[in-house]
Amino acid sequence: MFEKLFEKRSYIGENSFDWTAWIKGEDNELTGVDSTYAKCINLFSENIAKLPIITKVKTKKGDIDAENFYLYELLRLRPNQSMNAFECIKALVVMMKHHGSAGLYIDRDKKGLVRGLYPVRINQFIVDDAGLINSTKKNKVLVDFTCGDVSGSCLEKDIIILRDNSTNGINFKRTKSYIRDSIDTNIKAQKYQAQLFSNGLTNKIVVQLTSDIKEEKELRKVQSKFDKMYSNNGRVFTVPAGYNVSAMNLSLADSQFAELKIIGKQDITSTIGVPYSLIEKGSLTEEETIAFLSNAIIPIITALEQEMDWKLLTENDRKKGYKIRFNINAMLRTSPLTQSVIIDRYLRDGAYTLNDAKRILGVPLVEGGDIVTLPSGQITLENLIAGNATWQKESTAKGGENGENGKNQD
Repeated sequence: MFEKLFEKRSYIGENSFDWTAWIKGEDNELTGVDSTYAKCINLFSENIAKLPIITKVKTKKGDIDAENFYLYELLRLRPNQSMNAFECIKALVVMMKHHGSAGLYIDRDKKGLVRGLYPVRINQFIVDDAGLINSTKKNKVLVDFTCGDVSGSCLEKDIIILRDNSTNGINFKRTKSYIRDSIDTNIKAQKYQAQLFSNGLTNKIVVQLTSDIKEEKELRKVQSKFDKMYSNNGRVFTVPAGYNVSAMNLSLADSQFAELKIIGKQDITSTIGVPYSLIEKGSLTEEETIAFLSNAIIPIITALEQEMDWKLLTENDRKKGYKIRFNINAMLRTSPLTQSVIIDRYLRDGAYTLNDAKRILGVPLVEGGDIVTLPSGQITLENLIAGNATWQKESTAKGGENGENGKNQD
């Protein structure tokens, strides 16, 4: 099985996979699905994709951006020649949520350095329990993937893997399988509503014959005749002699049409992990944003960070303190007033330095701004210990004057 797979796949090692073959222009990944489902998938993936991916390095002063590391710009700006970072991560998460599993194929040069990342749909994992792949390790895992209409295979170490709804860490399940009934119902509701409006808000008609027609063939002819007249986009049509036509209307209110559509939407949004208010209103409260981030976004980016640290960084890189992290501050942006209150409190409590606050606000740093201040916001801890605070100096000076005056008076 492995030998045949290797023969038909463009693999691995020499990086002969043709990544330009799948570029066609129009994306039909979510074509034909319910609009709520498609919107949820897009919103979910975009909220992850908008988080900057930063390569950091550990120093004595804490983690700082590793701007000179070779992966810094590749992850932050351009994972491959055809996509920016936002497009690449969005495609990865869309495929993961829609198909149950997806990955970022790691294109390496001859030295083993990463030169590109490509989002792919993972079809299956195959364990080489027969030892057909030449390796010192047993049971190597081959990942079979597709990108558009192009197929490929690679070893597990050469692909960043995301699994959705996995209960054992190996297998995966499509989110769509849990909400198939709700999606089908919503699609039918949309088609029904469109048909209703195209018929001038008249649902069905009953044709009553004044004469008796027993032959089924003749009845079908009559039905076909009225179908053509009735589907004339709501315009007036003439009823031939010998027929009576009456409307058989089902009220949307009587059928609880609106209520059922809301229930279907809520089922879809909750299963995918997107807050319903984000679909309906297009915005979230601060509490909803934090809940969305904690319960839906962070589990995905944690898995990605761990995969990237293990497969993109070498053991030597990790020992030097390099790590890859998503910056979640992009989701925690609040109103200017709330942000100013939070930053001011962090400054006064010593949690932020002045330059930390400036980085968040996106304004130029100042020299000497990387120091922690006391609650007053103006005295450095270093000066306080050394007794260089203004009030300490004034107190010492007054003490000396009082001592001298007392001595003279005696």
